Amino acid sequence: MDAATHVLPRKTATLAAAAITLALASTTSSPAQAGTNWERSVTAIVDSGLAHASGAVHVIVTAASGGVSAAARAVTSSHGTVREPLPIVDGVAATVPAADLGVLSRQPGLRAVTLDRKGSFNSYSFDDTTTSSNFVASTGAGAAWQAGDTGQGVGVAVIDTGISPMPDTAGRVVYGPDLSGEGSLVDTYGHGTVMGSIIGGNGTDSANQSSGARTGIAPKATLVAVKTAGANGAVDVSTVLQAMSWVSAYASQFNIRVVNLSWGTPSTQDPSVDPLNYAVERLWKQGIVVVVAAGNLGPNAGTITKPGDDPTIITVGAYDDKQNTDLADDSIASWSSRGPTAQGVTKPDIVAPGRYIIAQRSFGSTIEQTYPKALYAPSYIRGSGTSEATAVTSGLVALLLQAHPTWTPDQVKNALKSTASPISGYTANNQGSGRVNLAAAMNADPGAAVQQSSPSSGLGSIENSRGGQHVTTTCNGVSTVIQGEIDVRCEPWNGSAWTGSAWTGSAWTGSAWTGSAWTGSAWTGSAWTNASWTGSAWTGGAWTGGSWQGSAWTGSAWTGSAWTGSAWTGSAWTGSAWTGSAWTGSAWTSAVYDDFDTAFWGNRPPYWKHLPGEVSEPMPGFAPAL
Repeated sequence: MDAATHVLPRKTATLAAAAITLALASTTSSPAQAGTNWERSVTAIVDSGLAHASGAVHVIVTAASGGVSAAARAVTSSHGTVREPLPIVDGVAATVPAADLGVLSRQPGLRAVTLDRKGSFNSYSFDDTTTSSNFVASTGAGAAWQAGDTGQGVGVAVIDTGISPMPDTAGRVVYGPDLSGEGSLVDTYGHGTVMGSIIGGNGTDSANQSSGARTGIAPKATLVAVKTAGANGAVDVSTVLQAMSWVSAYASQFNIRVVNLSWGTPSTQDPSVDPLNYAVERLWKQGIVVVVAAGNLGPNAGTITKPGDDPTIITVGAYDDKQNTDLADDSIASWSSRGPTAQGVTKPDIVAPGRYIIAQRSFGSTIEQTYPKALYAPSYIRGSGTSEATAVTSGLVALLLQAHPTWTPDQVKNALKSTASPISGYTANNQGSGRVNLAAAMNADPGAAVQQSSPSSGLGSIENSRGGQHVTTTCNGVSTVIQGEIDVRCEPWNGSAWTGSAWTGSAWTGSAWTGSAWTGSAWTGSAWTNASWTGSAWTGGAWTGGSWQGSAWTGSAWTGSAWTGSAWTGSAWTGSAWTGSAWTGSAWTSAVYDDFDTAFWGNRPPYWKHLPGEVSEPMPGFAPAL
């Protein structure tokens, strides 16, 4: 069946809820768990939205120490009632008399008291007057909202560092596999949460701002989080390939119509043989629009990163909209990578707003600890890069596909490129066809439903695909740099095996997946075997029907030699190399690695200042001494 005809199944909400339940069940007070790694504060912060509260108020209370128990004690000591524990944020949801909020805020050990806005936000209307996100206005997304198009029902897979459970995306995140080895839903690096919020944040945490909420582009889209990197953002090419294979296997189940990949490597290996190019082209052929960052290596020519060099997919550069809708002052960001590619292909395809983007953050993440000045109250962070521009575009594609569900990836690409608005003074290798224009794309003739020829065989070198970037892990007890023709399992890379049955069969079910390698103590403890996973939500029709037991799950792709030999079920996956410090500790840190990067975090620098990766623009009539 054509992917364009699929509708997001009802079980998605159940799966998302189950995944969140898993996070709550598996988060403890242990220092190794995600909840206790989050940001701490000595003095409790009180949400400004509570200043004029009256009557009984629904709040979220988080503790600086002591977790759920400490937060609960503080609530009951302030004449409040605990509604439910929230271990993921070391706190509780509670109802407290407004008159006692002051008493609550002074309780020892608290981090913050914030308004729980989820009840009142259900009636929130999305239009240009209710958002303070300029990228919504400058791309035309607000006009789509007014027409009833919010991306609802469209699944967007975010292959990144995870998406932390946060209010702006609550209830709309489906959690795929954690391929980082951390064993947590929390985005400890902080990049993926920002991307998810730009794509589909609904602005819940900022709904009461007088200037409007900090919304994303498609505020009702479903986000499918595929976590591939942990706290340092490091990820190997082979892990990203595994993530894309998972997306392929579950595209129908979650109506995944878009993949956001705000990542790249400096490889120049010919796309006709490169494994990364092969993977994005396979997803494209499957009916999934793949949106990839151009990279932040500009302004020199020939700096497009892989797989943004692929001629088939949509490659996105960044422009600065100057926080207004005036087209006359727009410019291409100096750090946005330029074409042509090593094979002479003009790239990027389009540019989208990517400078001074405000989106929801992941509390306590590496990024916010490294760039504290980038934080924006109450729970947002400022960032700039082609990563952000890519997320903006993925959200726009979700809006397009809700309005035109039968459009193929090539039709979506054609509509966006044919209606883009060029910026004067820049070549095609700086901006592609120009600034994305959603309103025009919505009404464009997308052309015939034909498909581009996808040249990649995928049989090239995985080492060449890395472009000189490497991660370090433990192979048989020895610290090893993953380089050469091996993958992160420390096993030989077999291109022909991976490009064959691994994509044409059912990817996820033989003994290698269901056997001891995944059912040992690391996966079958109380966190996985409690009621939330063994009850009807796990063993009922939602999991035992055709979508779980059919060919999409039980075929040869995961049971063949490529995945079921010692490389998959042996010590490399079930022993300390998978569950121990080799995956979660310093073994993954490296001086050079492929990471999810952004040009800079924080305020747009003044005319006379610039940050690493950012060249400031001169004030008109003034040339500063740098």
